[in-house]
Amino acid sequence: MINIKIGGPQAHVELQARRTLEGNLLIMDHDLIDIVLLPESSKLMAFPKSQSVEECYNTQTRLFDFLSDKGVIDRASIQGGNIFSSLEGIIPESKQANGMQAAVFVIAEFIADEADAMKTAETYEKNLEQYFTAPSDRDSTELGEVPQQAEKGAMVPGYYYIPLRYRM
Repeated sequence: MINIKIGGPQAHVELQARRTLEGNLLIMDHDLIDIVLLPESSKLMAFPKSQSVEECYNTQTRLFDFLSDKGVIDRASIQGGNIFSSLEGIIPESKQANGMQAAVFVIAEFIADEADAMKTAETYEKNLEQYFTAPSDRDSTELGEVPQQAEKGAMVPGYYYIPLRYRM
């Protein structure tokens, strides 16, 4: 666990992160992607944790959109990385703030937003599964309760609709 203080007492974030031997910062808080800050080249990269998840690319796209909307990543620099399924972008230099610290702060915001969204989606899926597997009395009927009729729906018995039958 790395604690990073940005600009003194202005902000404090806690992330599951570690430094690599090269001095890069690896942030692993997100469930679907890992985020790497490369201070030497002022670059940010995102990798999927698992190749089998379809949502990884969408999550990476949301991350880079979020970062570029906040002004941390140059939108024109976002591209596929040289590693399979990775995306990368350049953190522009700033005279007003440390770009790496700003990136860490905005990434922490993104991860918090994503955690809320993922929790909501997970709850929805759980409730949906419950709705289909064990519906309430209001959402279900007993087997004999539906009234039977000779004709039901749009298909009339004995009438076969053949669109090109009488065409010459």
